Amino acid sequence: MVKNNRNRGEIVMILFVYLIVVIVMMSKQRKEGKVVSGWTRFIVYSLLVLSLISLLAGTLALSLVFNPLVGFYYMEVIGIMLEIVHFVNMMITFGLILLSLSIYLDSQRNQEPTPLSHHVVRLGVHILLIILML
Repeated sequence: MVKNNRNRGEIVMILFVYLIVVIVMMSKQRKEGKVVSGWTRFIVYSLLVLSLISLLAGTLALSLVFNPLVGFYYMEVIGIMLEIVHFVNMMITFGLILLSLSIYLDSQRNQEPTPLSHHVVRLGVHILLIILML
């Protein structure tokens, strides 16, 4: 159980870094004059906050498990935190699919749309993150 939570934390950190890269790329596109909708920015920043919440709740639950004096008394709290992590991960998976769709629609609004192969690769990365998170 502990190893699975540790791997999940690593995946959330990968997601966190990926979202920061997406934010940097969005700001670069806005400077170039390309269209980046408010919906896309909202989704990316929401996913960033959700990944931080997931990482924080998972780390807190994991730290309580390893403390033998406190961990036994707070088993219910640990269970609730793990349920929060699972719910947040479900929201992140839904948000990643919405992010793929939103980036695709933003690309279609631009004068020079991004090739479809880039969108397929991005969707593949999002699906890989979803599979690894669940």
